[in-house]
Amino acid sequence: AVVSTQSTGEEEGPVDRAVLKEKEAEISALKEKLAAESKMLGDMKDRYLRALADGENVRNRAKKELEDSKVFSIQSFAKDLLPVSDVLEKALESVGEEDRQGNATLANLHEGVSLTYSQLHQVFKRHNLVKIEPMGEVFDPIYHEAMFQIPDPSKTPGTVCNVVQSGYILQSRSIRPAKVGVVKET
Repeated sequence: AVVSTQSTGEEEGPVDRAVLKEKEAEISALKEKLAAESKMLGDMKDRYLRALADGENVRNRAKKELEDSKVFSIQSFAKDLLPVSDVLEKALESVGEEDRQGNATLANLHEGVSLTYSQLHQVFKRHNLVKIEPMGEVFDPIYHEAMFQIPDPSKTPGTVCNVVQSGYILQSRSIRPAKVGVVKET
């Protein structure tokens, strides 16, 4: 008895369909898995790029803060020297030319105070500490502190007409606003 291994075609149809459905289900599952993995990869790439950007921002911020700390590290020291400059300036203003001509000792003392004042302001300039000269400028609350108002129809309202105390700027940052009188609208 010989058994034929040839198929009649009827047996293969249902087997092929079942295998085909099984393979389609496998393909569908793999496609879903691929889509999920692709989405997860996209999310991870996005998080990675955001982390890189955050790291770069932190580095830039730290670099800026370091530069600012170098530039403004002398700020409190400079503020402490401003009253010294004020005292020297008042000392120079208090001795008139007539007083100096009649008294050699006073003239020498005035010259010494003047040289000290000049030297101090050279140091200020070297460290970018600049004296504000606001007379006639438009009032700016960042650089000026209004102490009083004066009605003066001959001048533009809102301009500085009197300086009580000089102000100073360190690297474009106001460390002491100038105390001023401002022209009032009449």
